[in-house]
Amino acid sequence: SRRPQHPGGLSRREVEVLRLAAKGLTTRQIADRLYISPKTADHHIQHIYDKIGVSTRAAAALWAMQNAVVS
Repeated sequence: SRRPQHPGGLSRREVEVLRLAAKGLTTRQIADRLYISPKTADHHIQHIYDKIGVSTRAAAALWAMQNAVVS
């Protein structure tokens, strides 16, 4: 069984994190929502930035909208 392809080569978890970040949640709020540590949430965010070639949450949110990760 093939894993579904997500835009930008993001993992399923990274897509979840990006959706929450794009909605304006803080790293702590993302961590609480996904039952992970804030440090883990931050690692996901940094990997997302690297994969999609951005360096800010605003740019990541824009990318997410342009690539149908969030509507």
